[in-house]
Amino acid sequence: MYVLKEVLSVYCIERKDDDSQWRRELCFKTEFKAFVSARTKSMATLGTYRVVNSSWANQVVAEVNGLELVKKNKNRI
Repeated sequence: MYVLKEVLSVYCIERKDDDSQWRRELCFKTEFKAFVSARTKSMATLGTYRVVNSSWANQVVAEVNGLELVKKNKNRI
């Protein structure tokens, strides 16, 4: 039963639209791949993305704001 539960665990990326609604874009088998993809997309679009675990009643695992990431990187230079 434990193995079956691991297979069903999916991490999805959601994008925050202009109307403040979350729209699901992609899903991955691992949290790491989902986070890297969300971070990459947020920096490319300067938007807000989050990673949710769909098997935990859509619990938010991470949230990334591209505009804040770009500001932090500019301050380092």
